[in-house]
Amino acid sequence: APPPTPAPTDPRPEAPARAARHLPHLGGSLLHEWLTLCHAHAYRVPSLHLPRLLTLAAQDRSLRVPLARVLGERGRWLAHHAESPALAHADAPDEPIWAAMSDTDRDTLHRVLRALDPDAARTLLSAQFDTERAASRKRLLSAVLDTLNDDDHTLEPLLEGALDDRSPDVQTLARQALQRLPRSALNARLAGALHDPGTTPSPRDGLSGGPQARLSHVLRHAHPDALLRATPGGPTALITLARDHHLLDDLIAGTLTHRHQPLAQALLPHAPTPALRALSDPARTLQSGLHARDPDLILAALAHHPTPWTPDDSHAILSLLQDTLRHVDHPYQWPQRWRTLHDHAWHLHPDTTPPPPLPPDAPHHAQSVWHDLIGTLDTRRQIQHDFKEHP
Repeated sequence: APPPTPAPTDPRPEAPARAARHLPHLGGSLLHEWLTLCHAHAYRVPSLHLPRLLTLAAQDRSLRVPLARVLGERGRWLAHHAESPALAHADAPDEPIWAAMSDTDRDTLHRVLRALDPDAARTLLSAQFDTERAASRKRLLSAVLDTLNDDDHTLEPLLEGALDDRSPDVQTLARQALQRLPRSALNARLAGALHDPGTTPSPRDGLSGGPQARLSHVLRHAHPDALLRATPGGPTALITLARDHHLLDDLIAGTLTHRHQPLAQALLPHAPTPALRALSDPARTLQSGLHARDPDLILAALAHHPTPWTPDDSHAILSLLQDTLRHVDHPYQWPQRWRTLHDHAWHLHPDTTPPPPLPPDAPHHAQSVWHDLIGTLDTRRQIQHDFKEHP
């Protein structure tokens, strides 16, 4: 057989050796963070590490998009020869290549393109969607929903068409995507039903059952921006309508789903729940949760905080984790909500100043958990430093 065509030249520099030295020891979230930093600093993966990373990505789908951003030309060349077609393309493939791919590879390629070239991904989806099998259409729309942004309004004709799909799952995904686009025609139709109990039922739009059931669906699923545009009295009038129909819980659920802060602030006096408090004022809610040592309030607030958390917030969270862990001598002695907060420790700021070590007489389990937590934080700090030290 003739030798393969050599890999093309790659103008992007490899990650510096000092940062790359960590790669053989990384997996899971640490590897994700390394790949994200590599992309942020405009590097590509050093050639030496490409085979291992391609193998890991074949086993772990969550690695494929972050790896695709930093593969570079040589990495895509190697992915092609390693029969990883979804990682071998930085732009939309031609028809024969797409047709030869499995449903899983098509899903991966679509997700990769949404990260690397969103316009190309939208063009690809529009060209191929109607010819895909139901399972593939479901995967493709799931990728859209996972990464939806305002620019995806150009997909509205495709999504409107998918409301009539043969697959109920595809219909549901299309409906969810359209509900998240504030100015979609679907949201306009739902908002039109808000003040008109005589609206004709439309299962296609999710409107079925009697007037109360249809109003419940509108309040729970329509984008709050669309509801407020249709309500002259603003948030106060919308809340009054929901309360008068005993559907305030539906309006709260929709507000939380769409993360609509102005409506959350208006709802707070009527339902001061941790979730509404957190959405209304994340910073203040976090400080209240830390002061009260309330893990539910802390977790609710952190859901709306950018990551990594600030060094000060990270130090306070780390100190609280240590304090609640101090006397724990087996896993389930540590309350579940604190364990959940510990599972979010990947979002601690790498430059967090840790509290003093646990006392020597702390139980072995507590020492082990704390050692792993601080060790991971040290590794993240070193990786960040190694990338920053190089231009």
